[in-house]
Order: sequence, then structure tokens, then C-alpha cells
Amino acid sequence: MRIIVIGLLSIFLCSSVASYASSENVISEKVSSNGVTSVKASFGNTNISIKIKTHEIDIGKPSDGRPDKISSNCTYSRYPCSNVDDLEISVNGAGLFVARSVYADLADLKGITLRQNHRGQFVLTLGGGDASESYSVEVTFDGKLVRQRTLISNEGQQIMQKTTYFESVPMN
Repeated sequence: MRIIVIGLLSIFLCSSVASYASSENVISEKVSSNGVTSVKASFGNTNISIKIKTHEIDIGKPSDGRPDKISSNCTYSRYPCSNVDDLEISVNGAGLFVARSVYADLADLKGITLRQNHRGQFVLTLGGGDASESYSVEVTFDGKLVRQRTLISNEGQQIMQKTTYFESVPMN
């Protein structure tokens, strides 16, 4: 019986230490609906800087209801709507090229998290919308390049779109 109790206690302590260590390297921040949100983080010797520029769009009042045809990226989960205008990522002071396809369709962001994955890459998660319009976009990057963008529907935890970016190779 004593061995079982010690074993269970050891498992509990190891899992607690592991979850504390993994949560220690996650940076979270709320996103401003109008203006610039800046996040700076260090992962070992690597310094990451993220800037997200947003602006608000008047889409009426919640009591107006959702239009039949939507002509913007607005999710109608926030009044006024908030569109993303720009996303800047720099690693150790060097700015990465961030294609407009990474952020141009994003609206109504609530928060971002930044973490390092098991491969040593960094994952910026942008969460937006609400209820059935809730989504997350994971932007995976390293010290040289934005590598991947994954759009996830939060309602069903389904990957809706995955885009892989490659380093451009000069043509001879």
C-alpha cells in the first residue's frame, strides 16, 4: 500500500512540474480593437517581438441583426467590428516577411498567445470571434521565416485551412 501511495504521489508531482514548466513559456495578451498591440517575449536566447495593428469598423448595433450578405471580415461578435491591418514579427531584432495572407482575413481578435513548440519553432495563436464564429489562427515561425498558418474552427476544433510558406529560392 505504501508503494502505491508513493508511486501515485510521484506521478502527481512529475505531472505538476511538467505542466508548470510548459505553461511557464506561454505569453498571453489581449488585443486592442483599435490601435497597436505589442508583445515581447524571450525564449532562452531568442527574443520575439509581435505587433498587431487593428482598426474599428462601425457595423451598427447588435439589435440591428446580422445582414443577409456580409461584405467584410467581421464576425458580428463585436460592435464595432475590429479588422487586422498589419502583423509584424521580429526574431532577435530581425523582421520576418509576413505575407498578407497570414492576417488579412482576421477580424474581432480577442487575444493572442505565443509559445515555443517541441521543434524549437514559435507558435503565435490569434483567437477571434465568438460562439459559432469563434476561430483560432496558429502562425508557426522560426528565426528565418513564417512557416505555416493554420485556421481552426473553435466550435468543432476542426482545421479549416492550412497554408505552408516556403523560403523563396532565386531562379537562375
